[in-house]
Amino acid sequence: MLPWLETHCRTLRDRIEGQRLGHAPLIHGPRGIGKRELGDWLARLLLCSQPDEQGACGACQSCRLFDGGTHPDLFVVEIPEDKQGIGVDQVRGLIERLQLTASLGSNRVGMIPQADAMNRNAANALLKTLEEPPPGAWLILLSEQPARLPATIRSRCQQLPLRAPDPETTAPWLAEACPDAAPADREAALELSAGAPLAARDMLVSGGLESGMSILDDLVEGRPHGEVLERWQADPVATWLWLARWLAVIMARASGAGSWQPTGRRLSEAVDRRTLARLWQMALDGHREAERGVVRQDLLLGRWLLEWEASQTARK
Repeated sequence: MLPWLETHCRTLRDRIEGQRLGHAPLIHGPRGIGKRELGDWLARLLLCSQPDEQGACGACQSCRLFDGGTHPDLFVVEIPEDKQGIGVDQVRGLIERLQLTASLGSNRVGMIPQADAMNRNAANALLKTLEEPPPGAWLILLSEQPARLPATIRSRCQQLPLRAPDPETTAPWLAEACPDAAPADREAALELSAGAPLAARDMLVSGGLESGMSILDDLVEGRPHGEVLERWQADPVATWLWLARWLAVIMARASGAGSWQPTGRRLSEAVDRRTLARLWQMALDGHREAERGVVRQDLLLGRWLLEWEASQTARK
């Protein structure tokens, strides 16, 4: 188990032993913090036939089937590849499966890794099961943005919030996970992922940090407009996310709330705060539109870049 989740594991294990674990745990926290890992750990424990003090035994038939992704009493609802969210039919199918007799042991576990992606009808369909769960049925909800869940859902769940761990825990773990990364790059990845260790690791392994630094260079070096836009349009979802990240760093420095900046690069600090906030919001809106794929990204990115260039000209 990830070291920063060990305390949460002990909490969940104690609740199970004391019969104090609610039938619908809601594990929520920022991206890259380990929600899915903790949810899988809990599901595995609830289905294990021979759990011990550390959790699931790892050796029984249930654990072997779980590890192989073929456990007959585990039902996971994901966002379909061709959809933007989780629909009512998927939730109804999950509820029907949880009503069935368990194939192994006595428990059945349903998991919704992106619970805040349920549409309104899907969330409403889940309410009755949350209010009157079948015996031996557990629902594990994971959410990056729990506020997007209806209050009626949240109130019927036992919430377990996850927060970014302290650097004393994450820095050694990240150094072991990414031994080839330079210390400055590991520091930057943790800073830019808001201290979420798994997000920082993925940023380093995927080359995302290098791409992000290139976008920063586009901003601070005033590279040709057409050249910049051509690169940014190759992956607009990632580009918007990086623009929002860099604006957040610049705003933190401008307000005195942060002092970090990447090694070897100097961030703009004299831009008007209201302008920074507007550019940041534009980046968030652009990211959302890029994920939906329904708007001309060349136009949106071009407009954002013009506004950024204007802000740089105004401060000179």
